[in-house]
Amino acid sequence: MPPIHETVRRWARVLLLMWCGVASPAEAQVAATAADVPGAAAPAPTEPPLKEVSVAETAFVRGAPLPDWADLLPLPPPTTTAGQRAIAVRLEDTHLLVADKPVQLVNAAQQVLDAAALGQIGQVALHFIPQYQRLLLHKVALLRGGQTIDHTASVPVRFLQRETGLEHGIYSGVITASLLLPDVRVGDTLMLQYSIEGANPIFGGRYVNGLSWQRAVPVQLRRVTLNAPAQRRIRWKWVGDGAPATLEPVETSTNGMRRLRFEERDVAAVDAEPMMPRGTFALRWLQFSEFADWADVARWADALFPSIDPLPPELAPVIDRLRQLPSPAEQASQALQWVQSEVRYYSVALGESSHRPHAPAEVLRNRYGDCKDKSLLLMRMLQTLGIPARAVLASLSAPQAAGKLLASPLAFDHVIVQARIDGRDYVLDPTRLGQRGPLDRMGQGLEEARVLVVDANETKALATVRSPNRAEIFRSELNETFRLDAFGEDGELETEQHWTGLQAEMLRLTLARADPARLERIVLAGAERRYPGITLLGSPALSDDLQRNRITLRTRFKVPKLANADRGNWVLRFAAPNMQGSFASPPSTTRSFPLVLPAFPMTIAYNAEVRWPASVSAIIDPLTLRIGNDAFNAEVTRSFRGNVSRASLKFEALTGSVPARDVAAMLDDMKKLERSLGGAMVVAAGQIKGGGVLGIGRKTMQDTLQARLQSTIERTGKAMAGGQLAGDDLAQALCLRAEAELGLARLDDALKDAQEAVRAAPSLAAVWVCQGNASWARGDFNAADAEFGKALVLGQSPAEAYYRRGHARFYAGRLEQAADDFGRAATERPAGAVSQPSGDRLYPLLWQAWTLQRLGRPWPAPLAALAVAEPQGAWPRPALAMFAGQMTPQQLLEQIARKEGDERELALTEGWFYIGQYWLNQGRPDQAREAFEQARAKGVTTYIEHTAAGFELQRLAARP
Repeated sequence: MPPIHETVRRWARVLLLMWCGVASPAEAQVAATAADVPGAAAPAPTEPPLKEVSVAETAFVRGAPLPDWADLLPLPPPTTTAGQRAIAVRLEDTHLLVADKPVQLVNAAQQVLDAAALGQIGQVALHFIPQYQRLLLHKVALLRGGQTIDHTASVPVRFLQRETGLEHGIYSGVITASLLLPDVRVGDTLMLQYSIEGANPIFGGRYVNGLSWQRAVPVQLRRVTLNAPAQRRIRWKWVGDGAPATLEPVETSTNGMRRLRFEERDVAAVDAEPMMPRGTFALRWLQFSEFADWADVARWADALFPSIDPLPPELAPVIDRLRQLPSPAEQASQALQWVQSEVRYYSVALGESSHRPHAPAEVLRNRYGDCKDKSLLLMRMLQTLGIPARAVLASLSAPQAAGKLLASPLAFDHVIVQARIDGRDYVLDPTRLGQRGPLDRMGQGLEEARVLVVDANETKALATVRSPNRAEIFRSELNETFRLDAFGEDGELETEQHWTGLQAEMLRLTLARADPARLERIVLAGAERRYPGITLLGSPALSDDLQRNRITLRTRFKVPKLANADRGNWVLRFAAPNMQGSFASPPSTTRSFPLVLPAFPMTIAYNAEVRWPASVSAIIDPLTLRIGNDAFNAEVTRSFRGNVSRASLKFEALTGSVPARDVAAMLDDMKKLERSLGGAMVVAAGQIKGGGVLGIGRKTMQDTLQARLQSTIERTGKAMAGGQLAGDDLAQALCLRAEAELGLARLDDALKDAQEAVRAAPSLAAVWVCQGNASWARGDFNAADAEFGKALVLGQSPAEAYYRRGHARFYAGRLEQAADDFGRAATERPAGAVSQPSGDRLYPLLWQAWTLQRLGRPWPAPLAALAVAEPQGAWPRPALAMFAGQMTPQQLLEQIARKEGDERELALTEGWFYIGQYWLNQGRPDQAREAFEQARAKGVTTYIEHTAAGFELQRLAARP
């Protein structure tokens, strides 16, 4: 923990701040927290190398007398509140004078209780800017027992300055006065009294400041006194994300001066927690500002970014070239890229140049500038092109913190540009690199940030940066395909990964410095962590789509022993690498402060497909688990059709900050998400044709399916025969047997078991679905309608209940109600969930599509857009494209023919049924009849399409 003067000087730095380089108040508070507590929200920045310099004699005064206006507290006697801490803070007494030359006077004392902390009070570092400030050292002394050792006149003082050009190209003019105390011992108390006079003239004499109040150790006595002329309106506010402050100041007035005094004894220590979001104020602090509101700050800043600054003649050819571009959006994109790449980042921020940008002519002449310089240049270029543009104040260190603060310029540490084009506001950062393509595809580093648009006429409050196409520009997608030709052998892995927006831009900069050999090493290193011994097959294929601002990497690997035998089964392990780092895992879920959600604002998609040996045959249609809360929405879909198993994850982060009270529940949902993805694909012994008990002698998928259904009936019958099952357990066993009986066309038996299940557990939603399935298969559609409705009321998954009720209503002839149910089945999801439907959501959309066509009604806009989005995408998208006129029935069959083995057979069952519906809508019953007959011939008796094709054939046979 730093000595008290160290923490105070961090807060004194608030007065020294500049845009584009030094901390904002939020960063200063977080930095102070991090210095005291390992693992806090943001670590204190590493100090760059220093060199010794000289300062003017008037800039530093040793042994200066205390001012008459200050009323310093005496040192209180030590207490035992320090506990086991290495430092005991006995006094923090700060006095502020609001005047033409403001003063901050610090009167502080802290005691060292452990040898490990001797260095923290033995070396004092005080920071100031001689260009407009003066450092007055009043007293430096060590108290040892009853002895006072005064070092004020003798302590060596060295003046140190940051090396020019270091720390990201920043030269701020900050001087460090370093005081090295001799002979510091355990038990000593350091007394320190000093003042900093002066303030940055850029604020026009307006007063702004911020002072820490709490620390990571107890403070025996804390006091802040503000002295200001009565006519000056200085506003104050407690800022902190911990327990709310109730302390009110004592206000007095004397001789035209207003005094506010804040005082508290035994200020409790605050333990900042790991993994807090940026801008979390763990330690309470006190803010002062003379600005009335954010509109007042905007008016102040407006004068710093004049729209009348002329562009230098040297820019005329650039402007002429930009004018030749066909649209304002392209002009703005090219102007932004020109400033980003042609003007390097470098900051010389002395005096008013901490906040006032240099003129465009000077910036162009030097070919360097910081954020405000580059922003003014870009703003003027856009305005010259006829594009409305304004400066915007933001905070990189704490993007959302301004919303917690009093209006003040010190809420910000960065400047960017807002451009209005075709009715949309674009927030552009001219300090970034690697950005390419259209404006609406560029990365946004300040998503959800609270910013201030610099406009003296329009700005009344803070604005929020929010991209309307967030899901497109904050998207990570990874597709992995595993191939295994024979069990126990090596396999192959093909990956296709897409990065967009910010990720693409950062990767673009990295790749510019990476040759093909280095790229191979990087790719292989990541893969080896998952699959030891993996090797590359060929070279990675990299493509950069500048128009979409998307980088794609395709790779092929050989994986040793891709699947492993486990008790008669075969297991393949997989993971979602692009989900790594999306969640914070705190050491405890009991927290006082919010938890960061690192994934925000990303949408992450992961798809894994395993092509098992041809001997594998399984029928597990898409099943989706949806998890939704205030922090994220996710969908995990798994399926196993023929010899192809699939798992997909769609994840959307909704916020970057999880309140402390919600952390435990959110982490529980995260664990559910991990469990649902599973991390393994398994082939059971019974899913292998020609092997395992059920597969002996059977050559076709249909034979295997029939055997499994019969085995299910026998196993459930034995379980129930023992008489040990009752209630929900008995009902579930009966329903399991009923579903198998339906697959074997034993409809009466199925209905009987379903009815028994209802009697055993009438309040269980699943049993009503079971009975509805039996009624529907028997053609009793009205009964099925009521039974699926009952399941919905009892809490059955809305997606499933609406889907099945839609089938009942469709064949009962209530097409409008059916179309409505299919639409609900496809769209029923938690608020804000991932927008692209998963595989199981596409099936109800298909039924809705042809039902609406049969009614002569137009499709809803989302359905129409989805139908044409990916005609050749994952199944059953091609079928939806066929109903949209994007594909013919023959082309659909060609798409299915590209599949392999049993997966092709299963898709043909569905495909022929969809083609039959297509021909019915076209008024061609003969072609429809042929298609339905083909669907039935596949013999996949467990499919809805198989049973529904039988209904359609009955209807066609009944036609005159």
